[in-house]
Amino acid sequence: MTTQNILSKALATMLTLVPVTLLMTSCDKFLDIQPKGTMPKEVLFRDEQGFKDALYGIYASMADASLYGGNLTYGFVDKLGQMFMYNNTENEDTYILRYDYMNLKVRPTIDQIWTNQYAVIAYVNELIDAYETTDLKGTTLDMIGGEAYALRAFLHFDLLRLYTADYAQRAGQSGIPYAYKADLQNKQLYSIEDSYKNILADLDKAEKLLASDVSLYLPMGTSIDVYLDERYAHLNKYAVSALKARIYYTMGDLTEAATYARKVIDATATTADAPEGTMKLGLVEKGDFERVKRYPAQGELLFGLYAPRIARTVYDTFLQNTASGSFTEARTDLKELYETDKFTATSVDLRYGLYYKELSGGLTAFTRLLSNEAELNKGDFEGLTLIRLPEMYYILSECLYDSDRTQSIELLNAVRKSRGLAEIDPAKVDTKEKYISEMMRERMREMPGEGQIFFAYKHYNLPILDRRGKESIPASNEIYILPWPEKEREFGFTAETNKK
Repeated sequence: MTTQNILSKALATMLTLVPVTLLMTSCDKFLDIQPKGTMPKEVLFRDEQGFKDALYGIYASMADASLYGGNLTYGFVDKLGQMFMYNNTENEDTYILRYDYMNLKVRPTIDQIWTNQYAVIAYVNELIDAYETTDLKGTTLDMIGGEAYALRAFLHFDLLRLYTADYAQRAGQSGIPYAYKADLQNKQLYSIEDSYKNILADLDKAEKLLASDVSLYLPMGTSIDVYLDERYAHLNKYAVSALKARIYYTMGDLTEAATYARKVIDATATTADAPEGTMKLGLVEKGDFERVKRYPAQGELLFGLYAPRIARTVYDTFLQNTASGSFTEARTDLKELYETDKFTATSVDLRYGLYYKELSGGLTAFTRLLSNEAELNKGDFEGLTLIRLPEMYYILSECLYDSDRTQSIELLNAVRKSRGLAEIDPAKVDTKEKYISEMMRERMREMPGEGQIFFAYKHYNLPILDRRGKESIPASNEIYILPWPEKEREFGFTAETNKK
């Protein structure tokens, strides 16, 4: 059975458990609603396969265009990072790039992200509840439970990053409702600090339950149980460590961030125990970079979403019509960003040519996800990358800059070498301020289409460089904190901050 068949079956199963309208609007106690043809949860979760189907349904829901299949990757959030724009004044992008969050063309997207993210969290909580109460036992079931706890943490973390202040600045302020039950009512509103504690507590549980998770890159069909294959399409053991590194880094806890980033990087040795012929975790050689530029990026991908259903949407967004004002264009300062004037015979940033294509009229198309219609028709687009190995090098490099600058720069250079570049000029990183500036640019060069650039700007509290590379947009909470939906009280969130 192929991955596509598994996910199609699982999504169909999940949608019999939960009405699809939940992804469009709020709904009270949706699990008590069983229209004709739905599957009661006691039937779905009566065997291990039901747990698997529910889990795959969750991943398929995450891949919806309103969430990680668009808005939270190459769409809305990357536009907040000034990486892309549909350059037409009639389009909402005009207002997104101005951070006009109350504009009638922008506000529905902001509300939709909140609502649909909590809807998926409700799915996850139903799975967790079933796991915690089932009489079924087994290593695979524990792994499924571990993924569910990790997913709850992952989904809340992105809500926290979007809709609250940065942890380092205002940890004591109100955070977000942390949902522990499947219904969408009576959620406690935690402080930012306690929200992070909740996230890390879920990841601690996940880490223990995923202890037997071994290989990231077993090809589909290798194992008797296909659930154990292609683990990069799951929030697996290695991805949990990487997520902890990302979270501790966001919190400003560089000691713990370094510990978990190093744990992932060091796993390049432990994955050498994987079966013969299986891809090993590690930065690729520059000659293989094209292989990892997009999902499944085997060797560097830690977690991504299998989402071939959105291939046409991706193509239509970036490539269908490349006339000015008719497609989502890339930044206009890419030559400066990638420093193409410094390319030599032995130092060329491969990302520039493999992520983008220069068009006539000074326009540039984003081709990292799909390069042309032929690739679309061949099915070359399979999904989206959410956590990759290079980020762990960036995090560990930054954590070590003050204490071990030599190793810090070596880690940065390891990624540069993998991308075809010579070692960085030491003068560009000889102060912390210059180093941070370079790391910001490096993330912009490495991560377009992944929804991470806006969060990097927010973490550094830097002005955002507009998509032309001409003006800096001052950092402020008005930009970095998205407004909550005005109808959020329909979900029954308490107004006061509660301690767990």
